[in-house]
Amino acid sequence: MDKFQAMRVFCRVYEAESFKSASETLDISRPMVTRYINTLEEVLGVKLLQRNTRNISITHAGNLYYKHCVAILEALEEAENELNDLSNSPRGRLKVSVPMDFGLSHMVPIFNEFRKLYPDIRIDVDFNDRRVDLTESGVDIAVRGGDLGGDLFVARPLTEFKGHVCASPEYLKTYGEPNVPQDLIEHNCLLYSLAPSPNKWTFIDSKNDEFDVLVSGTFAANNGGALTRMALEGAGIIYQPDFLVDKYIQSGQLVPILTNFRGYIGKFHAVYTQRRLLPKPTRLLLEFMIEKLRAA
Repeated sequence: MDKFQAMRVFCRVYEAESFKSASETLDISRPMVTRYINTLEEVLGVKLLQRNTRNISITHAGNLYYKHCVAILEALEEAENELNDLSNSPRGRLKVSVPMDFGLSHMVPIFNEFRKLYPDIRIDVDFNDRRVDLTESGVDIAVRGGDLGGDLFVARPLTEFKGHVCASPEYLKTYGEPNVPQDLIEHNCLLYSLAPSPNKWTFIDSKNDEFDVLVSGTFAANNGGALTRMALEGAGIIYQPDFLVDKYIQSGQLVPILTNFRGYIGKFHAVYTQRRLLPKPTRLLLEFMIEKLRAA
């Protein structure tokens, strides 16, 4: 038995509490995962996991063994990284999750530059607006706004974005322009369905007081780009981030409204699992992303 691989398998099962997730993220069969765990338990002479047909739970011995496994595997990675640092060509595979629209507009050029610098590092990107579970998915780095996932993860700030309320000139000509946020109640607002409260739009007035307006509309989508396209077609009013709407505002295809009120300000972070040591490919991409986005 490959003891180090068995440790890796056990750690993945421990973290995901799932044989299936460990099988998928490590790209080995589920029976092989079971075989590694069974062999470890036989060699150690203790039960690491209690499992039944529905779920698994970690034993006291399993908790102790996991802590030692993490320390050993990180020490092994540190040794490998030091040796890899002697090479001019870092190599490895990275799985990255990024929001669809921000990923297409900002991250694709960064990935391309990084690929040219490090051609032996393979990047597998998941473009997805939904929150990704780093533990179960095997994602190395997730670019995320909003809820960052708690104490198990590290979040490094990347860049800020601002929300703008806007509509097409055709829509405003037909239905009139709102003068205050409360006027939005009478308009067709296009809603982002993945927001915590899709029909609650937040504003800040000149006195720095924050307030919400409950809006409604005939169209909702889980993608900001789709909502922006609908607004360009004159379908309604959107409240979307600057990286989606700035170019259309500059071209006159969209008109900013309610400009006497400030919209939301959000931040994108690079989120990754809390670990003492990051593999070299992960460290390189993380620092490259931070450098490029902060400069931009």
